[in-house]
Amino acid sequence: MNHVTALAVDLGSSSGRIVAGTLIDGRIDEVEVRRFPHQARFVDGYLTWDLDFIWSEVVAGLREAFSRFPHAVSVSVDTWGVDSVCLDDDFKPVVPGRAYRDERTIRTHTAFRSRLSDEAAWAATGIAPATINTANQLFAYLHEEPGAAADTAHVLLLPDYFTYLLSGQVGWSRSHASSSGLCAPGANEFNDEVFEALGIPRDWFGDVSPEHSVVGPCTVEGLEHLTVVRAGAHDTACAVHALQRDVTQESYFLSCGSWSVLGVLRDEPLLSRAAYELGLTNEARGDSGLRPLFNITGLWILQECQRQWREAGQSHDIVELIRMAEAAPSLGVTFNPDEPQFALPEGMVDRVRDAVAAEGVDAAALSQGDIVRLVLESLAARYKRGIEDLTALTGAPATQLNLMGGGSRNALLCQLTADALGIPVIAGPNEASALGSVLAQLEITGHLDPAERNDVIGATAHTVEYRPAS
Repeated sequence: MNHVTALAVDLGSSSGRIVAGTLIDGRIDEVEVRRFPHQARFVDGYLTWDLDFIWSEVVAGLREAFSRFPHAVSVSVDTWGVDSVCLDDDFKPVVPGRAYRDERTIRTHTAFRSRLSDEAAWAATGIAPATINTANQLFAYLHEEPGAAADTAHVLLLPDYFTYLLSGQVGWSRSHASSSGLCAPGANEFNDEVFEALGIPRDWFGDVSPEHSVVGPCTVEGLEHLTVVRAGAHDTACAVHALQRDVTQESYFLSCGSWSVLGVLRDEPLLSRAAYELGLTNEARGDSGLRPLFNITGLWILQECQRQWREAGQSHDIVELIRMAEAAPSLGVTFNPDEPQFALPEGMVDRVRDAVAAEGVDAAALSQGDIVRLVLESLAARYKRGIEDLTALTGAPATQLNLMGGGSRNALLCQLTADALGIPVIAGPNEASALGSVLAQLEITGHLDPAERNDVIGATAHTVEYRPAS
């Protein structure tokens, strides 16, 4: 295998990064060229992303990467799920990029359900009904901003918007489209009946675009030598592509970041009544397969606590907070991170205190260490319930859990999860989305044989095994 470099634009909901991955001697040498924080902010009453800022950072990062790796051959963009960009006839944003946590979808949820019930939405899409879904966001857009909606000619999913800026080519990537609540089960096509039921113009979208495909040459000045590809537009689709997989066993995974995405790799969607009642959602992988999963409010809860402590002038460094949590005793109670109040910004410490006060805990006496440990134990307890539910749906017990993403660096969370599940937790890689993107890009451009992917991952990924204490 020759030395060859691919560039991954990996955008999370709290930070973005540009990573150069070079295939050398059977492993990927990863270099994080640029990382930048960002967050949603209120603009004119709506929670929005600063798309111009993100784009400027992406371009600056890619130019820096290309200057350092002038033989890079390709670039791909992945982002968090469900968000999209509403565009006019000239493909310019009509409104700032709305964020999935904006409460407009809560305000319009009753009207949404009157047009498409939860059960009907599940039957039509195989996606768990949720106010954050793209379908709900566009329904709210039509109802709350009819003037802007009338000026809208196209809607691009968030990673496809940045792919368009890179290439001038439009598309609707399958792995990201699968999270929209607009696709038929399996996410190979949009479901026209859903558009009709909700009154969403079908001509805002084209056809679902296959992943692991070439988009075209990059048109950004100075980056014309790069080929833009679809390596997996959803960050979790990229992350699971970075897992060593034994196809003879069920592969259970947890992508642990602001959201916890807990799932299993399958070839067909899980569409039973039990799957619906448990809140399962069937999203697509970068390849032709699927990843039935639970979307769980994750380290966002801890991130919001950190933000509140920082604003109050208290300790907020994650290393120090984890040290405090390790020294704190277990309170013996947990809360359900899926409760809707934990999905909202502002006042998270108070919400956590309120949740355990209802269990008889003296919430006012809780230290920062107590609160951090409580959050992590609550997440681990939720993962345990999720694995039990997935096992019941698949009929195959989990023998280990592959924990990827930023949470894999949190040794306390990893150990608590192993203890709760009673099975080993394999933590890492921590930047799985970027690695998965690079691997897929090299496969798409013909520089890596997919049959060699497992060996390359094994030689590249740093992992740590956590065994249950019992």
